[in-house]
Amino acid sequence: MTTVSAITGSRLAMHNRRKRVNVIALTLAFGAMAFGVFWLVWILFETIRLGASGMSLSLFTQAQPGPNSEGGGLSNAIFGSLAMVTLATVIGTPIGVFSGIYLAEYGQKGWLGATTRFINDILLSAPSIVIGIFAYSVAVLPFKRFSALAGALALGIMMLPLIVRFT
Repeated sequence: MTTVSAITGSRLAMHNRRKRVNVIALTLAFGAMAFGVFWLVWILFETIRLGASGMSLSLFTQAQPGPNSEGGGLSNAIFGSLAMVTLATVIGTPIGVFSGIYLAEYGQKGWLGATTRFINDILLSAPSIVIGIFAYSVAVLPFKRFSALAGALALGIMMLPLIVRFT
């Protein structure tokens, strides 16, 4: 009977110790979370407080001014972003959908299906900077000027493996 009470006593002591350690760990974790959330909320508040005065309809409708001039807006940046995303979608979606359909329907056992899956897996894990350098070397260096097409090409290549995977 003493061995049973000794085991129960040691288990109870271990349980109480684990509860204390758990409470301490949870307190430290919630404290760290509260510390991080405080700074995030403070940054958000300051951004809204300082940036609210600059928000107006002209910010979204006027073009960006030249250097060392007042005023201006973001309409050309918004239009450029929409144009690049549209071009990237036009470039990446057909290739991705057709590749995904091929892999699902016909590429089960052949070497082309295995190669396509392998290249798609490599593209999924490729860093965006590598894809950007590739697009730069293909679409910027030969023409010696930047263009929206170069950005759309890089974005389309980044979209491609996701579209293939989800098709």
